[in-house]
Amino acid sequence: MKNKQERSRWEPVKDMMGKREVLIGQHLAHQFTKSPRRILHMMSYYKFAAKLIGKQKNVLDIGCGEGIGTWLLAVECGQANGIDTDSEAIGIGTNNWKDRRISFKCIDLFKMKKKNYDAVVNFDVIEHILPENTYRFFQKISDCLDHDGIAVIGTPNITSDQYASPITKAGHVNLYSGERLEEEMKKYFHHVFLFGANDEVVHTGFLPMAHYLIAVGCRKRKS
Repeated sequence: MKNKQERSRWEPVKDMMGKREVLIGQHLAHQFTKSPRRILHMMSYYKFAAKLIGKQKNVLDIGCGEGIGTWLLAVECGQANGIDTDSEAIGIGTNNWKDRRISFKCIDLFKMKKKNYDAVVNFDVIEHILPENTYRFFQKISDCLDHDGIAVIGTPNITSDQYASPITKAGHVNLYSGERLEEEMKKYFHHVFLFGANDEVVHTGFLPMAHYLIAVGCRKRKS
């Protein structure tokens, strides 16, 4: 017989969830408090990348921050390794996501040795790379990929800069149009597919009106 005082079945469900907590660091805290929709947008881009990459793949996430997107890649693809130069963010990611499918390392991409990953992902990184270092950035991505691996690179569209906040503009030193991103990617990959994104929707529509750009490079060229 049911307890007459029972109002719902929420408490048993809550008990099943366990007591695990996830720490939000400086990166995510800023987004949650200043522009929470950006979390939804970012995760939709990671999901898009994960679906393209597929199952049982080893993925490198460049500029992983606190690792929330890296965790999605690990769960969906099988294995994900996140790297970033921010030691505090890497520490938070390491403490939050304890699982054999995921690892983190505080390292500069330019100092990494060649390694054959099935896929390389980086969102919101290349716009912070000085233009004179762009060729090295793409070359290092290529060096980290298996011959048949794919690269997924996301960056704000230069046409959206007029709407950016002061803190965003302060770090953006290398903005791309769709044409420029495709042209540079083709130097390193035989096949390049360009997508746009508005909010959390990834599409193949009119790129100048896209707020965000996502380029997918397949079958890398020889160095």
